[in-house]
Amino acid sequence: MDQPMVASPRLAEFVRLADGADEDRLRSLWAEVASHGLPLVERLPDDPGHLRVTLAWRPVPPVASATVYTPIANPIAGENQLERLGETGVWYRSFALPRRTRALYAYSPRPLPDPSDGGGWAGYFRSLGPDPHNPVRLTMARDPDDPDDVATTVSVLALPGAPSQPWSRLRTKPPWKVDHTRMRSRHLRGERSVWVYTPPGFDAGRTDYTLLVALDGLSYQSIVPAPEIVGYLVAKRRIPPAVLVLVGNAAGARDEELLHNPRFARFLGGELVPRLRRAYRWTPRAERTVILGSSLGGLTAAFAALRYPRLFGNVLAQSGAFSWSKTGGMLGAPTLMDEYARAPRGPTRFYLDAGTLERTVFPGTQASLLAGVRHLRDVLVAKGYSVRYAEFEGGHDYACWAGTLADGLEILVGTRRRAR
Repeated sequence: MDQPMVASPRLAEFVRLADGADEDRLRSLWAEVASHGLPLVERLPDDPGHLRVTLAWRPVPPVASATVYTPIANPIAGENQLERLGETGVWYRSFALPRRTRALYAYSPRPLPDPSDGGGWAGYFRSLGPDPHNPVRLTMARDPDDPDDVATTVSVLALPGAPSQPWSRLRTKPPWKVDHTRMRSRHLRGERSVWVYTPPGFDAGRTDYTLLVALDGLSYQSIVPAPEIVGYLVAKRRIPPAVLVLVGNAAGARDEELLHNPRFARFLGGELVPRLRRAYRWTPRAERTVILGSSLGGLTAAFAALRYPRLFGNVLAQSGAFSWSKTGGMLGAPTLMDEYARAPRGPTRFYLDAGTLERTVFPGTQASLLAGVRHLRDVLVAKGYSVRYAEFEGGHDYACWAGTLADGLEILVGTRRRAR
């Protein structure tokens, strides 16, 4: 066969040995490649700050096309499409990545859907599978409130310099008491799953509890294990004792409700927090209350704090989708930055982060997600807010947020709290 030109030396050697081999020999050669670990990670001779990472998949049975779902790829540039490696049955794509990169990835025989095709994405996620040769995985649990949802398992790549996350996968789960309720909302005209985690011996008379309200609650229950992370931080006395509240989404309503939606903000500030006060006979202090989320959840956390600053004294936004306007990202439409610039400065403190690889500008949007987070940071600083900002080597990625969640909590309410 004509040998394809590949940048990875190890993959190029595999192609050379595979020339003319039968299926048994190909399986043996591929097993040898996989025994050294996948994805393939190799040095770049002229760039010591980056490594060549080759995502390579040999599906059985063979497929006619293959894509990779990963936040390190730019879908606009077609980087999710894998290339066929001759007649070997292998599909691959190489990236030059910073040495501190962490990223999730999963493979599919289906093409990547259009960003606006909700139904197509549901089918695509059902087709995803983890790397069979990488044991490090994360699983997004199936949403019990969405009959069409399925659990999705992905693999995780962590390059040698990636920050450690010792608190995110603990063998012993914290001894939380968990109350799961279906909370009916007058403002949202429906019900939401709400999980309330209280520590052993919860005493409503204590004044040192921290209230943590996480949006996209199922995500912060599974793929980002917030109960374990918070339990670890409390046990190590990095943050005060805490009550953790995870707020679920209504089936099919996330994009509408978490995009500059005043009704959802009223649900959080006018229904959720007052009901927590009544049910647990406890009044959390605003300076010890954190509302948090990622992507649209991060946008909504900041949006709700602008409207209820006396309830939500701290915002933890992970890769917040601040570049999306009230109309879904159309150019020239008002953004959250515009609202904060016009409003009087409140007492809210902020932790914002974003990935250095979040540079894709999707059609119709104001800017990349990274640019949007930097923009909000600049507006808040100019207004005089207390802001801590961080960037991590990665993309729009739960695998990264599982680590930065602890950083944000320590900075806002824990041992790393700073004036600015």
